[in-house]
Amino acid sequence: MNMKNLCAFLLSLSLSSFIPFTANCQKGVSEKQIVIKWNDEKQLIDGFGAAQAGWAHSLYAHYEREKIMDLLFGNDGLRLSILRGEVFPFYWENENDKSFKLDDDIYLPLDNPLFDRESDDLKRRGQHWITKLAKEKYQVDKLLFSTWSAPAYMKSNRKQSGGHLRRDYYQAFADYLADFYKAYKSIGLEPYAISPSNEPGYAAPWSSSVWSAEQMGEFLVKHLGPTFQKEGVASRIVFGENPFWAASTMLTSLSSEDFVNTIIEYYPDVLKFNPIASGHGYEFNDPTLAMLGDLLKTHIAPFCIAEDYDVPVWMTEISSVDPLDASMENGLLWAKTFHEYLTVANVNAFIWWGGAIPAGNNESLIVLDKDRKGYTQTKRYETFGNFTRYISVGSRRIAVDYQADNLLVTAYKNGKDFTIVVINPAGNEIRSNIQVQGVDINNTISGYVTDSDKTWSSISLKSDIPNGFNITVPAKSVVTYTGIANF
Repeated sequence: MNMKNLCAFLLSLSLSSFIPFTANCQKGVSEKQIVIKWNDEKQLIDGFGAAQAGWAHSLYAHYEREKIMDLLFGNDGLRLSILRGEVFPFYWENENDKSFKLDDDIYLPLDNPLFDRESDDLKRRGQHWITKLAKEKYQVDKLLFSTWSAPAYMKSNRKQSGGHLRRDYYQAFADYLADFYKAYKSIGLEPYAISPSNEPGYAAPWSSSVWSAEQMGEFLVKHLGPTFQKEGVASRIVFGENPFWAASTMLTSLSSEDFVNTIIEYYPDVLKFNPIASGHGYEFNDPTLAMLGDLLKTHIAPFCIAEDYDVPVWMTEISSVDPLDASMENGLLWAKTFHEYLTVANVNAFIWWGGAIPAGNNESLIVLDKDRKGYTQTKRYETFGNFTRYISVGSRRIAVDYQADNLLVTAYKNGKDFTIVVINPAGNEIRSNIQVQGVDINNTISGYVTDSDKTWSSISLKSDIPNGFNITVPAKSVVTYTGIANF
């Protein structure tokens, strides 16, 4: 998403309605030395992922595409368990179309002229190829598909960008999404979740469609949910996905939190349809709007109403569009962001925007060269891996109390296994110790270090203090510790 296109829109908004932001669902816990509280359970982890969506063609056309897929989903890579794709608006171009063209050959030689330029056909085949490989080779656990726009003929302006879904096409669009699910399921690629709208508050110049929360609530409870139930569609329904996670009052139309809250409060029947609440984590960094200050920043906050109703909360898209920075400083910046969404927003899943795209900014984890031959592995890719590789699907975040200066610590458990992620953004190494409270632990601990020179570099430790272990966290690093409880 290119946030520069929001400039004119944001300048038109009033500052007069701004109210200072708060982000507390519950009382905070006291901070102590690093203590892992085994029995103080937090949110379930549904997984980590990345999107290809509208950039599927770029990865599909790359000569190193299998290697890059391995970097994203393989055991030696990020081990991602979620792939986010797109319900393209060009599958059906008129009311007579019924095919999703999943019979087209996706194994064309890479010197085929089809790969020489971007096209709808290339995107469609590319998504099919990526999704098939992710599912069949890497057993990717969850396939999420978001909709940027309904087919143009269903919309008010009859275009893929802007406009809104015509009310007389609400049911046709619900049927379209159900048919998409059935088509992908028929080839062994069953969608885990479908979102009817990506960034519903933003009329982007690319594929987009504007929805108010009220319009979406009506569509979900009167059309999409009942249609999925009637047609036996097992997909979860994702809603939210606005550009900002949470925002000041002046930006509620772009706030995922406000969108989610309105739908749950005023259309509670949505809870019958196995929903997932979601949001994006963008900020607006245009220096010409510096006078607006924090008003243009997304606020990392829990979706309290969704939590109250036990609705999972997913971060479904995040990146930044500032100039490309593949350094460890950028990796640490994003590691702190991952930490905050997991500990403050309590997200159940975290999905990066571009898995591998040819971007000159920070939208991508792996930056593809435009010659289709080379690529760059960024340090944000590597610090993301300190979370994605070692926090397994089905883990539960558990509480951590600590007073270790400069460190950020999170902990997770899954059965007997536990994972602790420690971030040290300081310019010096930090010595501390970790104790596990509430269960005995095995004597052997494994560690994995990422810094400017290392990527998941393995170290071994011993439990050298009662039910715990001493740690030395290198300067400007992220270290993941794994171990086993005895019970």
